[in-house]
Amino acid sequence: MSDELGYIYGKNSVREALRSQSEKISKIYVLFNIQSREISSIIAIARKHKIPCVQLDKNKFNALEKRVCPEGSRSQGIIALQELVENLTLGELLDKIKISENPMLVILDGITDPHNLGAIARAAECAGVKGIIIPERKAATITPVAMKSSAGALQYLSVAYVSNTNLAIQKLKESGFWIIGTSDKSKNLYLDNIYNQPIAIIIGSEGSGIKPSVAKHCDYLVKIPMQGKVSSLNASVAAGVILFEAVRQRNYARK
Repeated sequence: MSDELGYIYGKNSVREALRSQSEKISKIYVLFNIQSREISSIIAIARKHKIPCVQLDKNKFNALEKRVCPEGSRSQGIIALQELVENLTLGELLDKIKISENPMLVILDGITDPHNLGAIARAAECAGVKGIIIPERKAATITPVAMKSSAGALQYLSVAYVSNTNLAIQKLKESGFWIIGTSDKSKNLYLDNIYNQPIAIIIGSEGSGIKPSVAKHCDYLVKIPMQGKVSSLNASVAAGVILFEAVRQRNYARK
């Protein structure tokens, strides 16, 4: 699939983009006369990569910010134009992964909020996940909002879009992956010893979880026990809990 060209904004997102994929940034816009050591550092890095940095007066910068940043979001005085993320097919993603290295993948099912997508990506990258798989329809996509919410993590993750999640799961199984889903009806806890192998963890929406049609294709369903009155966690928090249990088990297995 083709790359998406768009804007990213915020100090962390732009800095991480420069560190990981500077060749994809075509221009950086900065608010004129802004006093910020962080932005000065970002500009210095950009100039080393010969990326043009354009200072805009307050009116022009505010107009650009209003056009590219969602209502209520702030750019922190810096906006970059770049290819957001390379969109891969599932086959291309699998070609990049060495199955012998016990890779972890994340599959999103019913995640429609780009803030959640970005937050899940941030947890996934910190946990060493190799890639995220996203449905082509009825799902959040890689947008400037998702990029900012990921704090730059999406710069380091491979992203594959699939037309059919169940067919993607079948292909992953054929490639040696163990599919783990989440369900509050499961009798199995997320603490079970199941993560020290190639795995794909499915993260569903906060309200309804993963779809029943997807759940039935999982090799293992786990739940995170709730102790309070609220019945479910934010999707990105649930992802973080499960992913770092996987990290804990894998690190323990090496000792």
